[in-house]
Amino acid sequence: MDAATAGNKEREAVQLLAEAEKRVKSSHSFLRGLFGGNTKLEEACEMYTRAANMFKIAKNWSAAGNAFCQAAKLHMQLTSKHDSATCFVDAGNAYKKADPQ
Repeated sequence: MDAATAGNKEREAVQLLAEAEKRVKSSHSFLRGLFGGNTKLEEACEMYTRAANMFKIAKNWSAAGNAFCQAAKLHMQLTSKHDSATCFVDAGNAYKKADPQ
């Protein structure tokens, strides 16, 4: 993969992170909480995971680990323990590649 493709993936990942943040913030409004705020959190989880995978393609392991951690935290809020654990394992693997210590 050339540097331009990696840079494009990284830019896409940053945009996805920003969109995921918006979804998380909008899920906290009072009316949204009463009427299905979980769908916004589920969408944000997906976006964080997609962003993390794009960071992996760009070999930005630290950013990938951070994005996987964000997804894992949201999965915990949604009481999806298995998905949360999977994201934490993926985050650990990404962090290990960034700094083996």
